[in-house]
Amino acid sequence: MTFYTLFPGLTLAFIFVNAPVWPESDENSNLKPLLINYCVSGRSELLLDDGSYIYLKENDFCISEQTAQKEYIFPTKQYQGIKIYFDLSLLFQSCGELLKSFSLDLPNLEESYCGNHKTYLGEADSELENIFQNLWRLSERPSIFHLQIYTLELLHRLLNMEIRPPKTCGFYTETQVEIAKRAAQILSDDLRQHIPVRQIAERFSVSETSLKNYFRGVYGQNISTWLREIRMNEAARLLSATKRPIAEISEQVGYSNQGKFAAVFKKQFGLSPLEYRRSKNLENR
Repeated sequence: MTFYTLFPGLTLAFIFVNAPVWPESDENSNLKPLLINYCVSGRSELLLDDGSYIYLKENDFCISEQTAQKEYIFPTKQYQGIKIYFDLSLLFQSCGELLKSFSLDLPNLEESYCGNHKTYLGEADSELENIFQNLWRLSERPSIFHLQIYTLELLHRLLNMEIRPPKTCGFYTETQVEIAKRAAQILSDDLRQHIPVRQIAERFSVSETSLKNYFRGVYGQNISTWLREIRMNEAARLLSATKRPIAEISEQVGYSNQGKFAAVFKKQFGLSPLEYRRSKNLENR
């Protein structure tokens, strides 16, 4: 994460993560600020103060009054996004006249989106998306002035737009999340195995449909698509990092039919397994 203090009491962070877990900074971990999160790509798990979980996918945003987490979870192991922290008392104290001149009533923003200490989760409309993307483009060559301008524009838009009903299907309990994660672990522990989803569901005393719903909620994909990508990514790693025969790699990731393995691999990477290995060998010379 890269942090920019735009005003006293208002900090913006650009998030670039290629890992399943990322710690919060020490200075923010004990705060209970007003937070705006926006997902540019990937998937982010957010733990709410009531113990439930929400998942941000591409172009989702959430506004919350939550204790900053000690760490953040990224189920797809890749995430890019924007996080804005507000310490409202400090912001009013230092920039009250500025906020007033732009008609930015932040208590109204807080009440409109987070009444009764709730978290608002929604999908950005075209205008809101454009503002977030303008902010994101500044991640490569940051300008505090332009970050300030676009952040003020974002707040103005949030205060003056018609608020859509929040998403209601994106909240999951700790138990539901744990079931999805343990199912993912079981499925990926030995890729040579083909374990029926029904069997895993029975193990956790839930219906097959419920397990599929929990899994899709956490990982953003159905189980078969997720597992196929896991198999192909492992195959790609073995092709580039080892000299093992392609037939052996095919079996290692769960494909006894080498022709089917090659077809699925090419669909994901655009190259046959042999072509992929050759291209990686050339890159490493």
